Amino acid sequence: MRKWDEAKALATTLSNTRTKKRRDDLITVAGAMKYLVQLYGSQREVAARVGVHPEMIRQFLTVLRLSGSVQALFATRQLDSVDVAKELVTLKDQTQQEQTAVEIANMPSKDARDITRLIKNARCGVEAAKKAVLEAKPSGLNIFLLDFADDVLRKLECEARKRKMKPAELVREIVNDWLSAKSGPDN
Repeated sequence: MRKWDEAKALATTLSNTRTKKRRDDLITVAGAMKYLVQLYGSQREVAARVGVHPEMIRQFLTVLRLSGSVQALFATRQLDSVDVAKELVTLKDQTQQEQTAVEIANMPSKDARDITRLIKNARCGVEAAKKAVLEAKPSGLNIFLLDFADDVLRKLECEARKRKMKPAELVREIVNDWLSAKSGPDN
């Protein structure tokens, strides 16, 4: 575990809550926040000093309530989502939590949420939940999340409106056209 002081903990917390892409793993960020909570006396005070909502602090700290082996997956960024940590912490059985974490580390996040909910609500095992989710997933459906700069997104939305289509359909069309051109007679 990292040795914290106020300046390092504040820098780590600020640099990982002010951007979409965290620089550090969740265990490091949560460790910094835990140090600040102990220093300042409450999550609300940390949130006020950092300029975020107290709920964000609470959510990051969730990862520290997981078992040691699950925390290790977060420390190595095999798991790297506050949402996944929140789902896993709802599994009170440590073995089930660990098995689920290992399965989630190898799956898309939507599947991970579905698996965790099935285990918790339907009370089925990890393998049965994984199988049920994968079998329910439509064949040939692949989803990509793309991060666009605001100006690029506005241009895509504008072009989509001109063509009377949704932005996602426009992006799909652009990618298909690009792939068709790439696999033309020269390739």
